[in-house]
Amino acid sequence: MKFGLTISVLITFLSANVASASEDLQVFEDTIKQECSILFDREFSRYRLHVDPYGAESYGIAFAKGKLRSSSGLRAPDSSMICIYDKRSRRAEISQSFDPERLN
Repeated sequence: MKFGLTISVLITFLSANVASASEDLQVFEDTIKQECSILFDREFSRYRLHVDPYGAESYGIAFAKGKLRSSSGLRAPDSSMICIYDKRSRRAEISQSFDPERLN
């Protein structure tokens, strides 16, 4: 009987920790989307945003691909940029645009 109670308490504890970790990952991903989108909105007229939901130990990472505001014409190639979010300082920075011809 005592063994069954111990297993039940352990399962409840582990389930709560998994749910908490999942919520933390979602908050982390949402924060990166928000902070990086602010910077990408300044550079792109339209873009697609992809967030690494786990990041690295110290950083969150997002990637955007789309039309730069500085490019002209409907046939302007898509450009790409990376956003790095520092977990400690909670600041985001973006890279310069990658040359689309070098990303083959």
